[in-house]
Amino acid sequence: MNFNRNCVTPVAAGILLAMTSGVAHAKSTIGGIVFTNYYIQQLENASGNKVTNSVLDVANNSRFRIRWDNEDSVSMYIEMSLRDEDKDTLRHAYGKWDISETHQLLVGQTSTPFAPLNPNVAMVNNSGQGYGSVSPSRPSQIRYTYKFLNKQGALAVALVDPNKGEKAAGAGSRESKMPRLDIGMAYKTFNWQVFPSVFVHSQDYDGGDDLASYGYSLGAKTAKGAFTFAAEIGGGRNWGNTRMSLSGSDAGNNAGAIYDAGGNRIEDNDNLGYWLDAGYRFTGENTKGSVHFVYGSLQSEAGGLRDLESTMVGISAPIDLPWIARGFRIRPEIFRFEDKDNLTGSERTNTIVGVQLQYTF
Repeated sequence: MNFNRNCVTPVAAGILLAMTSGVAHAKSTIGGIVFTNYYIQQLENASGNKVTNSVLDVANNSRFRIRWDNEDSVSMYIEMSLRDEDKDTLRHAYGKWDISETHQLLVGQTSTPFAPLNPNVAMVNNSGQGYGSVSPSRPSQIRYTYKFLNKQGALAVALVDPNKGEKAAGAGSRESKMPRLDIGMAYKTFNWQVFPSVFVHSQDYDGGDDLASYGYSLGAKTAKGAFTFAAEIGGGRNWGNTRMSLSGSDAGNNAGAIYDAGGNRIEDNDNLGYWLDAGYRFTGENTKGSVHFVYGSLQSEAGGLRDLESTMVGISAPIDLPWIARGFRIRPEIFRFEDKDNLTGSERTNTIVGVQLQYTF
């Protein structure tokens, strides 16, 4: 394990000592990523009023991470946000046991097998959150994975914390008698990787209301020469009432079933999200990177009561300097995010132009 002791805090040093002492043949690594964003942002509301801001900020997904592995194929991974003002600073915390070449058991907090892909969106609405990406973020879970032979892929089944998501106001106490179930597969065929997945979640309210949330997704990615392509589409119902990473957009913030003031469900919410990412890879004298064109959309519709659509379109270009500044990345971006109410015709936009600087160790 190599690190600069002058850069390790007392807390980090204590964690390292606890992890490494008394364990023979174990391997530990420590690292982190710092993202700093600078961009010009123009906001336009439904009335056409425009506000322009200059933003310079350390991104809230900057992180500190530790990994530990031992000789029995057991490992642990912990990742914490570096931002003190974050309400939830724990990003990942899980243990993993590779039982055999084909069987694995994971327990802890991390991403689930549902909708595992993300588009190249970095500075605002990271990974397309709320604007097409349908990831459930990182809930607590117990997950079993069966790995196919010859590295053809894997099938994973996860029991996920069911006590997350929007609670119906006025509907009484909520009960979740069974965990949420997420099932996903990754499979290589020809020059493609495909990722089908589903999830189901049921919760009960006082008065006998049985609210179901479910989703289905299909992702795919490929590359040929310098060109890359990735996409994912997902649909389902009442995503706002379970754990999903949708916040930040109108369609994402209003993705659950609609209840009246008395707590009676009057309409379920149908959800549809998708994104496309077409890229071109390049190598220069001192640079290595890619340029990605990204489009995405998320829609939340509940009969004639709600029809919200949030879309994104833009370009992201991560560029590394592996031969002169290993660990440093610069990412210019230009994106336009639009939130539209299809029932009233009103819309608001957020256009950003800027650059992200990234340091990875």
